[in-house]
Amino acid sequence: MILTPKRTRHTRRQILVGLAFASALLASTQSFAAQKLLYRYVNEQGVKVLNHIIPPKYAQNGYEVINESGQVVRVVPPAPTEDEIAAANARRALQEEYKVLRRRYSNIEEIEEAKQRQLESVETSIAILRGNVSNLTGQIENHMSKAAAAERAGREVPAHVLTDLANSRAELTITEELMTIRQEERDKIVQKYDADIMTFVKGQSLEGQQLRNAQN
Repeated sequence: MILTPKRTRHTRRQILVGLAFASALLASTQSFAAQKLLYRYVNEQGVKVLNHIIPPKYAQNGYEVINESGQVVRVVPPAPTEDEIAAANARRALQEEYKVLRRRYSNIEEIEEAKQRQLESVETSIAILRGNVSNLTGQIENHMSKAAAAERAGREVPAHVLTDLANSRAELTITEELMTIRQEERDKIVQKYDADIMTFVKGQSLEGQQLRNAQN
């Protein structure tokens, strides 16, 4: 194919434009690469310092990265303190506990209802044991009364009275121990569900706060 003078001029113009664009792009890239960045931080005296390097001891307090035009291109926040790390860990733990509760309960009222159901069963057991303690205490007093009457009459206390007295005392000890166990169980139920309610309240509050932050 033979190029006419007109086509030759047009082709040369395209080549020149392309070369000019490539040259400009290369110059821009080199300029950006060669651009020096500065760091602005606060030293121990509380004075803002602008330097091409930043000592590690100041970097953890946060700093700004500034280009040659004086524009802030990046802001590095301070490293979190131990208290902030502990608070963040506590928030994560709360979120996990709240997620578990949300799978079981829709609201605080449901937690309170579950608590009451657990307490009703234990309270019924405690009431029965308390009645048994009262009955056994009465039996012991009766056996002791019979033994005392025999002694006042100058007679030997019948063996069956002593046996009944020993058995009633042993049964009373066991019943009182069972009642103590049930009372401790009741206290644990109260503590557990009260803690769940507190976690649910805090979890709802944290969830609402995160939602507001996301909207803002």
